[in-house]
Amino acid sequence: MEKSKTDQISLDFDTPRSDFLLKHNSSMFIQDLSFSKYSIKEKFLTISLESKIQDEVVDFLSNKITTFRYRNNWGNRLNLNDAVLELLETISSKLVHNGNCIIEKIYEDGNLICLKVVRGEVIIKRKNVIQIIPANIAKEINYKTKVFIPKAKCFILEFPEEICSSKDFKYILEQMVKIDSKDPMFSIMNSSNLSKVKGYDGMKHRDKLDIILRKLTRKISWHHREQFSSRDKFSNYYSTLRALKFRKTRVIMLNHLFDFIKLIVEDSFPDTKLNIAYSKTIEDIDNIISDYEKGEFSHELHMQIIQEYL
Repeated sequence: MEKSKTDQISLDFDTPRSDFLLKHNSSMFIQDLSFSKYSIKEKFLTISLESKIQDEVVDFLSNKITTFRYRNNWGNRLNLNDAVLELLETISSKLVHNGNCIIEKIYEDGNLICLKVVRGEVIIKRKNVIQIIPANIAKEINYKTKVFIPKAKCFILEFPEEICSSKDFKYILEQMVKIDSKDPMFSIMNSSNLSKVKGYDGMKHRDKLDIILRKLTRKISWHHREQFSSRDKFSNYYSTLRALKFRKTRVIMLNHLFDFIKLIVEDSFPDTKLNIAYSKTIEDIDNIISDYEKGEFSHELHMQIIQEYL
């Protein structure tokens, strides 16, 4: 490997295919919890920049944050909204796949030249973050399996504590992978061996897993795409309330991501202020949830309300 002229510590490599890819529950969960730039209703979003070097800041957001998206190779400049939303999409994906998102500050001759999203699994310790290099990749390039990066050299995002800790979130993902695995005791998708057992009931097995999944994701209030589930297991009231609470989770996540992006911009450009406002607030949806719990609007109206959020 050619030695870089920059002070980059993290290693760039192609990450293995995600454990969650093409899985039943975990893939839906990650899709529903993450944000694409197209999932944000821009009519509720206001982004502005207070800076004497606005063009430089937007160019940096467009082309100097290496997010491993194909567009980064184009060298073109986005408008401010698109630059922020593209960064949001990248950070969001990393956060929900790994439980954290670490961005390394890369300097050359004392000047910040770019930021890089650290690839693969990253463990956060007291003084450092540790990038875990998959054993097969480390062997192939004759490199160590752990890379230590000082925390002071990184922007660090963890799962919002208002929802659950990063540790709890990783546990949820691990359990979902088990449920989606080939083990017939966990997954009704692979119950061929159990189906040979006298008295085995596939529907009861599915019902039990549905209950396990809802308990597992209770803190996040994931709705489990309830419209595809049997209504005889869960009442309309429960399903609607869960869907509303999941929208609150999404708003908390969005605010958390926006705060992180503001930190990145304002730390990288000290004389710059990034303003981001989303007009649908946590207080708004708390009031909606409270009204629903008191019976002040019917579950038939909830889809109309949901569409006004995320």
